Amino acid sequence: METAASFALILTIYFLGCLALIQEVIRPRRQLIVEGNTKKGHWVTNYSKIIFMSFGISLFTTFLAYYLFLN
Repeated sequence: METAASFALILTIYFLGCLALIQEVIRPRRQLIVEGNTKKGHWVTNYSKIIFMSFGISLFTTFLAYYLFLN
């Protein structure tokens, strides 16, 4: 139980740190795309790319930390 709790804590800290760094490198972007002659449109963002990259890097670094420190 302690291992799972410490893993979740380290993953959270790494995720927030990676999120801050990646947002500096890849600027969050929001663009309105209008469809044809209508006044309707939708927003195109790169938020999901930033979130997934941050989570992937933090997951990798957390596993690397556990591998190095527990073995």
